Amino acid sequence: MRTFLKLLVLLAAAVPAVASAQLREVFHPKADLPAFRCLVPDSWSSGVDAAGNLLLANRGHTTNFSLTLVPGAKPRESLDELAKALLESAVHPPWDSREPAEISGYRGFKYTARVRHTNGVEVRAEVVLVAIDDKQIAACSMLLADRLSSADESTARLVQAAIHLVPGP
Repeated sequence: MRTFLKLLVLLAAAVPAVASAQLREVFHPKADLPAFRCLVPDSWSSGVDAAGNLLLANRGHTTNFSLTLVPGAKPRESLDELAKALLESAVHPPWDSREPAEISGYRGFKYTARVRHTNGVEVRAEVVLVAIDDKQIAACSMLLADRLSSADESTARLVQAAIHLVPGP
C-alpha cells in the first residue's frame, strides 16, 4: 500500500497536466482476483472490450493500454509464444527488444516493437508479460502513437508505472 501511495504522489506531482487533473482508480476484473489496479487521469477513457480486456486511452487516443489475464498451462514457459502472437503485426517480427520486467514483484519480460495496424499506421508497442502463478499470465500492452507529445508520453509512463496486480487468495 505504501508503494502505491508513493506512486500516487509521484503521478500527481511529476507532470503538470496530471497534477491539475483528478485521478481515479480502476480495477479489473472487478469481481475476481488476481486483478489489475490502475491509477489514471479522469480525462482518460476506460472500458472492457468483448474479449474481457481492460482498455485505457488518453483523450486524443495517442496512448492506449490493454490489460488482461491470460490462462495457460505453463505460463513461465509460454511468455515468448504469447508475445509473438500479440506482436504478430510487428514491422520486424517477432520484436525489437526483450528485457526483464515485473509488475508488483511478478517477473517476466517487456517486449518492444513497431506494430503496423491494418490501416497501415505504425505505432510503438510495449508489451509486459509476467507469470502470476502456474496458471495465469498478466499482460499489459501499451501503444504509443508517433504524434504523441512529450507531456502525454510522460503521463503514459507514469500510468504504466502505477499499474499493479492485486494477488489472488
